[in-house]
Amino acid sequence: MLPPSQTSEKRVLWMDPRFQARRPTTQSLYQSLPDLLEKGWQVELWCLEHDTVDERVKVVTLPQARWLRLLEPLWFWALAWAKLTWKRACGESWDIVHTSGPDIPGADVMSLHFHNRTWIRLQWQENARTWKERLKVFHTLIGVTQESLALGSRRWRVILPVSEGLANRIRSSLPANKIVRVLPNLLDGQRFSPAVRERWREAGRATMQVSETDYVLSFVSTGHYQRKGLWAAVEALHAIRSQVHADCGLNLQFWVIGVSEHTVPSLRRRLDEIAPTWAEWVRLLPPTDEVERWYAAADAFLFPSRYETFSLVALEASACGLPILVTPYDGHEMYLQDGVNGCLLPWEIKAMSERLLQFFIHERFQMKPGPTASLSPADYAAVLDDSYRDLLESKKP
Repeated sequence: MLPPSQTSEKRVLWMDPRFQARRPTTQSLYQSLPDLLEKGWQVELWCLEHDTVDERVKVVTLPQARWLRLLEPLWFWALAWAKLTWKRACGESWDIVHTSGPDIPGADVMSLHFHNRTWIRLQWQENARTWKERLKVFHTLIGVTQESLALGSRRWRVILPVSEGLANRIRSSLPANKIVRVLPNLLDGQRFSPAVRERWREAGRATMQVSETDYVLSFVSTGHYQRKGLWAAVEALHAIRSQVHADCGLNLQFWVIGVSEHTVPSLRRRLDEIAPTWAEWVRLLPPTDEVERWYAAADAFLFPSRYETFSLVALEASACGLPILVTPYDGHEMYLQDGVNGCLLPWEIKAMSERLLQFFIHERFQMKPGPTASLSPADYAAVLDDSYRDLLESKKP
C-alpha cells in the first residue's frame, strides 16, 4: 500500500451522469469529496449535470439528451467512453478511473448500487400493467447486458458493492483478479439523528393534526412504488387496522412521502382498488428536501421493498430514532437487528400482516432504535483512499 504522502500528485477521474448531493448513487461520493481532496487526490468529474462542488475539482459537463428520458444514462456512458478513449489516445491519463455504475469500458473502480439480474427475475414475476412498466423491463434488460459484460470483464480491478448482501450475489461469478470491498452509503449525522425528533416532532404532528392515539408509519419513495413495496404495505396495514385499534387503542396512519403531483391520480386509483377506506388513514405527501422532519413526526418506518441493495431511507429513519420495519432485501443486514431496532418482515402479505400485528401488540415499546453501524464522510473517504492506493500498488510491475 502506498503511504499517503505518495498520493499527493495522483489523479482520479469520477464519472456519473448526475453528480448530486441528494441522489442515492452519488450522495456518499459528494459528501466525502472534501475529505478525499484533503488526502491529496486531484479529482476530475465527468457528468451531465451536477450540484455545486469544491472549486478544486475539475468538472467536465457533457451534452445532455433529455429527450431520451430513461435511456439518457446510456447516452452519457457512450459519450464518456468515446471521450475517455480519445483522451487516452492523445496521451492523457489518470491514475484511477472510477464510475458509479457498470457501464464504461476502461475504468478501474466501480461503485455497485444495484443488481439488475436479481431485479429482472422479480420483474418477470409481475404483470406489466402499462407501457411505462414494459419500458422499465426493457431498460432493466439493457442493464443486465451491461452488468454481465462489466462483471465478467477483466478490466475492472476493484468493485465497491454497497452492501454485504449485494457482494454475496456477485462474488461467485467474478474473475479471480477482482477485489471486492463493501462500501455502504454514508449517513449524514448532522441531518439524521435523534435530535431531530426533539426539535421537530411536536410541531410536525401539530401541523398534520396527529392525535395522541394516532400511530404514524412513514414510507419514503419518489417512484418505483411496486418494487419499493408500497402496495404491500397498504394491503398489510389495511388488513390489521381494526384489530390494532381494538387491541392497542391505536389509530394507524400511513404517510407516503415523495409523491409528485403528476403521479397522484394513478396512485389514488390503485389505492381505491386495494384499500377502499384508504383516504381515512393514508396521506400522499410531496417530495421534500427536509425528509428528516417527517421522520421526526412519525412513530415507525415501514418499507417492505421487494428489492434494494441498501435502502438509505431506512438507515436515515433508524438514525432519527424510528423502529424500522423492513423486508429481507440486500443491505438490511447493514443496519437492522431484528427485534432490537426494528423487525424483519416476510414478503407474503398475510405473514407480513401477522408480523406487524405482533410488533404493535407486543414489541413496539421494547425497541431500541438506531442503526447498528454507519459511516461518516471521513470514514467513506478513508475506504476510497485505501482502495485507490491498493489498486495503484497492484498495478506495479
